[in-house]
Amino acid sequence: MAAAHLFMTEGFERTSMDAIAAHAGVSKQTVYSHFSNKDELFRYVIFGKVEEYQLLLDNAESLGFEEGLARLGNGYLELISDERAICMWRLLIGGAMTHRYMANAFYETGPGATRASLARFLRVNADKISTDDYDAAANTFIALVMSQHQMKIMLGLAEGVTPSERKSQVGKAVQQFLTLYTN
Repeated sequence: MAAAHLFMTEGFERTSMDAIAAHAGVSKQTVYSHFSNKDELFRYVIFGKVEEYQLLLDNAESLGFEEGLARLGNGYLELISDERAICMWRLLIGGAMTHRYMANAFYETGPGATRASLARFLRVNADKISTDDYDAAANTFIALVMSQHQMKIMLGLAEGVTPSERKSQVGKAVQQFLTLYTN
């Protein structure tokens, strides 16, 4: 998507709706017919990544409890290995102090939405866990999944998480979570 590319290469502030339209090969009016402003388009780009990596469990009734946790964990580790997502994180971190509204928009639409969806999934599966603090449990699971991987990737010390590392890490995270939160 043209907007995602420009947000990553130029940053949010230097990316204009004119530039997005030109990069996409459409008119500015066409862009505005889909998105009322650049903030809305930015949130759409972030939400696209959340959907691409299946990080929302709100419609996961058909998944078993452990399968749902594993799906989210696997998607999260795939996301943090995505070069475009890494680039976006780095840009946002670099500008977080001067562009707090963009950092907030990113958090609400990406990590915050993922955590909230997981908390709702845990609430729906309340009979399987021994806590009623679903937000804290969701934070714990995400921390178990991230392990050392996210920091190493963000610092450029690792390229990503390999499929075998991902399988191992997600399996460990699910088992550790179940040990912490089941009777």
